[in-house]
Amino acid sequence: MEQNFAYQKTKDGICILRCYGSSAQVVIPEKLDGYFVTELSDYAFAEEQEKEPENTSGYPCICGEELEELVLPKRIHSLGRYIFYNCTRLHRLSFYSNLTFIGAGAFTGCENLSKLEVHWLEGRSCLREILQDLKQKVTVDVYREQASVDDSLLCRLVYPEFFEEAVENTPARIISTQTHGMGIQYRNAFRNTQVIFTEYDKLFETGKYNIDFINIVEMAVARLRFPYELGEQERTSYQQWLSDHLQKAVEIILEQEKTEDLRWLAEKFTLQEAQLDLLLEEAKLQQKPEAIGMIMDLKHQRFPNKKKRFAL
Repeated sequence: MEQNFAYQKTKDGICILRCYGSSAQVVIPEKLDGYFVTELSDYAFAEEQEKEPENTSGYPCICGEELEELVLPKRIHSLGRYIFYNCTRLHRLSFYSNLTFIGAGAFTGCENLSKLEVHWLEGRSCLREILQDLKQKVTVDVYREQASVDDSLLCRLVYPEFFEEAVENTPARIISTQTHGMGIQYRNAFRNTQVIFTEYDKLFETGKYNIDFINIVEMAVARLRFPYELGEQERTSYQQWLSDHLQKAVEIILEQEKTEDLRWLAEKFTLQEAQLDLLLEEAKLQQKPEAIGMIMDLKHQRFPNKKKRFAL
C-alpha cells in the first residue's frame, strides 16, 4: 500500500497536512524523517483546503469520499478542526485513547463512521468526546496494550443512535435543543473520561424496550462475548433476554454474516440440543452452508447419536 504525505515540522514532531495514495485505507506512520507524527492539521482529510500543499507524489489526494478507513499511531495527540469534513464514506477509525485535542467540527458529515477501534492507555480518554460528535450507532472495540503481546480485545460496546431537534419558543424568541434516543444516555455513562461499565449495563433494562432490535442483539452478544467488568446481575439480564429472543437473534446474526458471533452463540451460549436445532434450522433456511456445517459438527460432538439396543 503506497502512501505519501505532505507535512511540516513542529516543536513536538510532525504535523500531517495531506495524504496521497491509491488506497481508501490510510495508515499514518509512527515516524516521518525520524520524527514522531504527533498531529493532523485542520481539514487534513476534507475534500478541499483553503491552501493546498504541493503534491509531488504522483498520487491523488485521499480525502473526502476517497477516505474509508484510518489508523492513527500512538503518538498522535491532536486532530485539527474539520479534519474529516464530509468524509461520507469513512466507516472505521483506529486510534489510541490518549488524544488530548480534537478540533471543532472534526466529524462533520461522517454519518457512516460506525466502527471505532480504541487502544486503551492509562490516563485521560478521548472516547466520550468522539462519541458525542457521532449521532449514529457506533460499535467500539477496546483493546488493551500488553507488553510483548499483540493487542487483545478487551471489550466491545455498542452505542445506539440519538438525534437532536431544535425547538423554538416563539414568545421568548429562544431556540433550545432537545435530544431524543437512548444513545445519549449510553454516551453519558462515563466518569472522568472513563467508561463506567455498571452504568452502561444498567441502561439495558430500559434500552431493550426503546432501542432498535438489531442494536439490542448486537449489544447483548457483545457484552456476553467480551464480559469485561460485567456484573452477575447484568450478565443474567443479557442472557435471559438473548435466550427469550434467540430465534430472531440468530436470524439477524446470519443475515449480517457475523461468523464469530454465530460460533460463540453455538459453542458457548446454546447448551441444549433444542437450541442448537433452532440455530441449524435458521442456517438451513438462509442457505448458509458454512454455518450449517459448523453447527452440525458441534451437535454431533455434543449430542452423539446413541445406538439402539434390542433385548431378545
